[in-house]
Amino acid sequence: MSNSQKKSIIYTTIKKLKSIMDINSNNIVSSFFKRALFSIIFISIISTIFIVNFQQYSFYKSLADEIKTNVDSKLDKYNQNLKLSDMNILREDVKSLMKELGFITIEIYDSSKEGVFAFSSPGERFADKLKLIQEYYNFIKHEFPTSKKMSYDFFEVSNEHIFIQIFYPIYKSEKLLGYFEGISYVEPIVVNRFKRGVFATVTTVILTIIIFSLLIFPLIYFAYKKLNAHRLELLSSNIMMITTLGDAIALRDSDTNEHNYRVTLYAIKFAQSLNLEHESIKVLIKGAFLHDVGKIGISDNILLKNGSLNEKEFEIMRSHVIKGVELVNHNSWLEDAKDVILYHHERYDGSGYPNKVIGKEIPITARIFAIVDVFDALTSKRPYKEPFSYEKSIEILKDGYDKHFDGELLNHFIKISNKLYLDTGLKQKEELKKELDNLIKKYFLE
Repeated sequence: MSNSQKKSIIYTTIKKLKSIMDINSNNIVSSFFKRALFSIIFISIISTIFIVNFQQYSFYKSLADEIKTNVDSKLDKYNQNLKLSDMNILREDVKSLMKELGFITIEIYDSSKEGVFAFSSPGERFADKLKLIQEYYNFIKHEFPTSKKMSYDFFEVSNEHIFIQIFYPIYKSEKLLGYFEGISYVEPIVVNRFKRGVFATVTTVILTIIIFSLLIFPLIYFAYKKLNAHRLELLSSNIMMITTLGDAIALRDSDTNEHNYRVTLYAIKFAQSLNLEHESIKVLIKGAFLHDVGKIGISDNILLKNGSLNEKEFEIMRSHVIKGVELVNHNSWLEDAKDVILYHHERYDGSGYPNKVIGKEIPITARIFAIVDVFDALTSKRPYKEPFSYEKSIEILKDGYDKHFDGELLNHFIKISNKLYLDTGLKQKEELKKELDNLIKKYFLE
């Protein structure tokens, strides 16, 4: 490679890096603000859900604990020989509980879970609530606790009346006497006080999050900007590496770096017409630039030989595929490019190299690239041949239907090939570079 060619490659890569950095510096502020706003909203939502659930749990549990404490205080005066079936002893206390704690219904069960007696609230105060409970009774869970812990549940009837149900075992000196189940009405004033408390807490937390975010925003922004700049620099360096390496290999192979530009553009546009996923196109781009990178390990007397290669020399030439994979195999960013590097000389009928892979076992990126690589070789000038016409090139490609190439992909390529050839194959170097730069930005940097 001459000094002028080296200088041209260095100038090109520096110019490419500068344009990449310029585009991303314009996008970084917008990107950061979007992410910061999303983070604030997300944290606020999660905090709100947590606060509402925690305060609701605390509110319900405090009510249930208060009721249990009052029930226990009524029962503590009896000794452990109390039989819950003795209604006369408990009747007055049960009536007292109903009045003091707003119980609508109370049911007492013995230790064998058999119902002993049940009371409903007398009078007009809870008459309408009692009717609602009776209508809703079949939908209320009546699950006996399996431990000494109290169980409780809240349910709403007619979208406005809230009730609390508590169910817990009654013990006296570690002896199970039976079970207490009560349903109490929660007054609206209590519920409204709870809702106001929740609203005040949530508002305070959200305001705190917003104020804190505004205070640390400058620090995070500058850290983010610096980190993003390093990320873009690293990514740009990687892109620079593959384009420079691809150009250098093309020049060493008595080819032109326009071949790499054209074949990569062909591959991208072909893949786009197939609706290939974004990540696969990125793999295809890397593989297209580096498809012949293994030729760096092939000696000049074979790589640049004017005449035909003998069998031994051809075997050495074939080894460039394996050498190329070895070069990228330990680079995590380039590793996925080996799908194209390793398989682009495989043939659809299994007669290719290096592993004689057949059919759709060949990765689709390699099957796509094999078609565009041969098409560009046929339609462009090489040291050993003049370019074939578009028509003759297509006829040669057709001969490889389901032999060299995937027939289904080949049919699709032929349909779009004339436009591809006119839009890309006839362009000059600077036009190719500009178009390729824009596509690289789209797939790697936006």
